[in-house]
Amino acid sequence: MRILSRNDLFAIIERSDSSTFNEKLQFMEHELLNQYTENDHNIPDIKHKLSQIKHQFKQKWSAARNTKARFLDNNVEWLKGCISLPKAGISPGRPQKTFLELSERSKRRKTEELRSLNTDELTFATQMKLRETGKLEASKVVKDLTKSPRRAKKYITALKKNTVTCEDDQEKLNNLTHLRALFMYTEAGLTQAQYEIVRETNPSYYPCYSILQKCKKECYPEIHRVTETCGEVRVQNLMDHTAQRLILYLGDAMEQLSEIDKQSLVLISKWGCDGSQQMQYKMKFENEADSDANIFQSSMVPLQLVYGPGRKILWQNPTPSSPRYCRPIRIRFAKESTDVTNEEIEYIKSQIKELTESEVNGFSIKHKLLFTMVDGKVCNAATNTRSTMKCYICGLSSTQFNDLDKVMPNKEGTLEFGLSLLHARIRFFESILHVAYRLPVKKWRKRLTAEEKQLIENRKKEIQNKFREQLGLLVDIPKANFGNTNDGNTSRRFFENFEVSAEITGIDLNLIYRLKVILDTMCSGFRINVEAFEMYCQKTAELYVNLYEFYPMTPTLHKVLRHGSQVVAEAILPIGHFPKKREAAEARNKHIRMFRLNYTRKFSRVACNVDVLNRLLLTSDPVLTGMRTRKNKNKHPLSADVLNLLLESDIANVSFEENDQ
Repeated sequence: MRILSRNDLFAIIERSDSSTFNEKLQFMEHELLNQYTENDHNIPDIKHKLSQIKHQFKQKWSAARNTKARFLDNNVEWLKGCISLPKAGISPGRPQKTFLELSERSKRRKTEELRSLNTDELTFATQMKLRETGKLEASKVVKDLTKSPRRAKKYITALKKNTVTCEDDQEKLNNLTHLRALFMYTEAGLTQAQYEIVRETNPSYYPCYSILQKCKKECYPEIHRVTETCGEVRVQNLMDHTAQRLILYLGDAMEQLSEIDKQSLVLISKWGCDGSQQMQYKMKFENEADSDANIFQSSMVPLQLVYGPGRKILWQNPTPSSPRYCRPIRIRFAKESTDVTNEEIEYIKSQIKELTESEVNGFSIKHKLLFTMVDGKVCNAATNTRSTMKCYICGLSSTQFNDLDKVMPNKEGTLEFGLSLLHARIRFFESILHVAYRLPVKKWRKRLTAEEKQLIENRKKEIQNKFREQLGLLVDIPKANFGNTNDGNTSRRFFENFEVSAEITGIDLNLIYRLKVILDTMCSGFRINVEAFEMYCQKTAELYVNLYEFYPMTPTLHKVLRHGSQVVAEAILPIGHFPKKREAAEARNKHIRMFRLNYTRKFSRVACNVDVLNRLLLTSDPVLTGMRTRKNKNKHPLSADVLNLLLESDIANVSFEENDQ
């Protein structure tokens, strides 16, 4: 017998590069079996023993929660134990071959006695043996073939026909469909030259680029006008085309609707405008006063397609904050300002007022556009709020935010803007940081002495160093060329680790946790219990004022805590569907920069703008975007406190986590 310690076996397991423990156990078994020949008569016994050993290792590895150090500590004595395996060696004499490995002559000799039996006996024996070995389907086929003399011929005919059909299907699979090829071309961000290089590898599989060009034209609505400084699609044309492509994408689901439902369809969308900086190109403008240093764009995102009196959902945007569904309305080379913003808002609203139903293949689709893709600048411009330290909803200034008894009537139409959740998350995070910096002096804008300024600066550096050491976060550090490191991902990490954040900043743990609950509730995508949410926000505001009265709430903190429930009550869809503006429209600003650089003709500014507009329309086409496979991201379960702020009808099947707060 061959004696091996379990430590030796674990050493073999550790040599494996596999990612899972099961694969490492298979590696160990393979290594041990390689020490025996294929014809070794001990192989069945060895496999049986190795199966038991693998089971023991798997149990103890699971008990150690898949951790090597814990596994070694818990099984020190067990690993010292030994197992015995038969020594390598084959039975004496000539090596025995399996029946299938024998020659035709040897097979006839071995089956000579069996063939002397009656045909019916052999058939029945074959049928029973197949059933005994678990091959039930094969047993049924043998039984069926012997029922009549013609049955075998029918089987052969059907088999040949099926083989031909499979070959035809395989030939079809060998050619990429035109729409699928266009999806690959768009998703991979290819240029014409790059696609041609890919196609050279298999010309019969990839359709030629001229076919893709025809498919691309179907993704473009009628463009209203393109100049050196502007590219525009009329809202009516864009909505008609979006409705048409959605109906094409939904296909059979649309045909199953009744005639009444086909006439009651409503497409709910959100729209907004935003500005950004752009790279300047050397091409001359006809008007020397024009510049391409800044761009201002308006865009829309389809959210839901509903039908019937109860507004049943036929289609819902799976990623309402993604730029993939963000479709351009107008792009202008202009710097964002109050006048430009108001002009754009009035221009788009005038088109929305004249918007009519879309008639597509017997379907009648009404349109409802919600002005929610906005940020603070756009809201202030639209409401004529000149100071960024004022609330555009009620008009209170920052010095009045902490006076919870002071209530002002809301300005008309301000609740329709929704809330920018990404902005809210970042501003909440920055509010806590700024309060933490001033804890040593407990002053806001009062005149600070040189000593107090130094205390604040030292406190800031201390907090920055702790965040970097404990959470690996860069906090309040300027970035080259623009902004700082306080982005959405940093703020998410801050609130996910609220206990560590409270310890570092010195801010009340309960306050940070309550702000986290409010953000998670708004971002959940579920309908919110307005009364419970309003009460929770009110108590959070009272807690903030009681603890940090010296530092007034920021405008964003005030809007969420004081007006958040009112905005939620006004929204016709869950608040999480609307306001993640940065993740859609602002991401499109980056796309415009990239498309201008890589996918446009540079000999003419007009041609360049045409190519940018077409690429934006192509990459946001509902049919192509719907073909994309969504990656399942592991979302954190909602806490019990978040679930208490949602409507009961929406949380029946929602996973949640226990929390002691």
